[in-house]
Amino acid sequence: MSRFQPFALLLLALAACSKPPQQPAAEAENRGAIGDPWAAAGAKLKRDTEPATVRAALTALNAEVGSGPGEKLPAATDAQLDALAALVPLAREDRDELRGSVFSAHDPAYLADCFYLRDCARALELDALPPDARADRAFAWVCRQVYLNPWLLPAGSEERLVATALPPTTVLRRGFGSAYERLTVFLALLQQLELDGCLIGGPTPGTLLGPFQVTVPPKATLAEAVAALRAAVPRGPFWAAGVRVGNDVRVYDPWRGAPAPVPLSQLRANPDTAKAWFADPANAGKIRPEDARAATVHLAVPVNALSPRMAAFEAKLGAQVRVKAAYDQKALEARRAAYPDPKPAFWNPPNEPLAYGRCARSFLPLDQGGTAAGAAGSRLYDLALHDQIPRSALQVDDRIRVVGAQTRFQNVAAGQLYASFIDPPNMRERLQRGRYADAAREAVAKQEQFSAGLERLRTQDAAGRAAEIAAWVNDVNAAYLARAAADRDPGARADAEAAIERCWKAAPARWLVDRASAEVGRAEAALVLALCKHEQAERAQTRADGAPQDAGRAAEAKAAWTSASAAWRTYEQYSSAQSGFLGRAEHAAALAARAAALAK
Repeated sequence: MSRFQPFALLLLALAACSKPPQQPAAEAENRGAIGDPWAAAGAKLKRDTEPATVRAALTALNAEVGSGPGEKLPAATDAQLDALAALVPLAREDRDELRGSVFSAHDPAYLADCFYLRDCARALELDALPPDARADRAFAWVCRQVYLNPWLLPAGSEERLVATALPPTTVLRRGFGSAYERLTVFLALLQQLELDGCLIGGPTPGTLLGPFQVTVPPKATLAEAVAALRAAVPRGPFWAAGVRVGNDVRVYDPWRGAPAPVPLSQLRANPDTAKAWFADPANAGKIRPEDARAATVHLAVPVNALSPRMAAFEAKLGAQVRVKAAYDQKALEARRAAYPDPKPAFWNPPNEPLAYGRCARSFLPLDQGGTAAGAAGSRLYDLALHDQIPRSALQVDDRIRVVGAQTRFQNVAAGQLYASFIDPPNMRERLQRGRYADAAREAVAKQEQFSAGLERLRTQDAAGRAAEIAAWVNDVNAAYLARAAADRDPGARADAEAAIERCWKAAPARWLVDRASAEVGRAEAALVLALCKHEQAERAQTRADGAPQDAGRAAEAKAAWTSASAAWRTYEQYSSAQSGFLGRAEHAAALAARAAALAK
């Protein structure tokens, strides 16, 4: 952990604002007979909504309607920004983001995220359901896709850790996060479902994520250490999400992954109506009756959704590409007025760079449309990518005793997994966006690839390899120890560095790394395939529930659950290789149990 810079420095870097980078010129696009740039952008975005395509479409619009002699994109005046800030708190950087009369460097990233969540919403097929049922199933989907495992970073020492918050699509791609991150993913999904979501906490939310001390017993087992870490994670300012349904608010607990038994009005007025809910051992968020009495609704909205140019985009293309990307001030005022008294306020504290409204812009580096400064490798963005595959999940040969060699081994092994599972659009993203056939086909291919690699390792001469590996382990330990002992002798240090590089280029290094990465990779491919089958079964179940008299749909749902259950059993065979992914085993077991029960 000590290799990371203190997290406080990262927050300072996140808060820094830089001028947006110049965007590359887009390729010429066929604008049709009438030469309409909006029609060209719409045609492009109907075919593809990957970030690069969205960026090209907005860059072309900037050239045609942002700075050309004819039609202009609207800009926000100071008076408009002042009126908006009276409703939604805005930092200086937020005002700068909203003021421009051309699409900003972050607009493509924001819009690509909207398209991502739009596809997720479409894949759920919830249009025929009433609002409360749509919200319930959407929340259940979020909790299936994001298992609970708060990401903790060191903040100046090995014992002092700090929690963080990542943008919703980043959380979805990695597949795990905190209770708060489940809430923000839910809000982003509700935006595309056009349901009115909110956050529920106390009347005056405190800091988003505060630092905390973790004391782990010196001889603690892994399970004891994990329990200590999880117990120390701060709950944060919000303990639930809500969805306004009529004149009341349906409450969703991110720890239990389920709605509360009564709406917010009842929880507030008479918590005793939910006494068993508070007392339930599953109440991991420690939600108390006094929390319910003081429960306050807070609204949140992405800052980029407030710009006049995004309103112009939605007015021109929203119906064509079916994405919800903008909110104007009148819509926000109407949304607030629709809630029962006391009327909610919008939560966007100016001093919180990772608050929901500006999280993605603060998180992304400059070259991806964000404002995160700092050297590559030390930014929160880089650390999140680095830790997406926990190094604890990659077992190092016990004979490699020197810390530097252990760290490099884990980094090299993790590097072999990035191209297969991390680089977007990855398999997890494809299945979330409803591209089940593509995700399943790739998962099967990866599972076969990693299984074949393990088989090759097993069938080669084990005895000869064992001797070579033992000799290599001795060499790598000696080389790292020699480097440590040569701090004041440049010549000896150079020799030791050369010896280290020779070790990592040798065949035994590749054998050991292949073994570690192949086992984790096979398990990861099996997990993604099981998740894919599970989501297909959930969608079949939604169809069956919508037509209870249709025996054909019921049979399709049962067959889908049987397939999902089989996929979970396959993952269970390989899951021990992922014991370092905290929280994953419990999550997979819960999903497997649901699949097995519904398969019957």
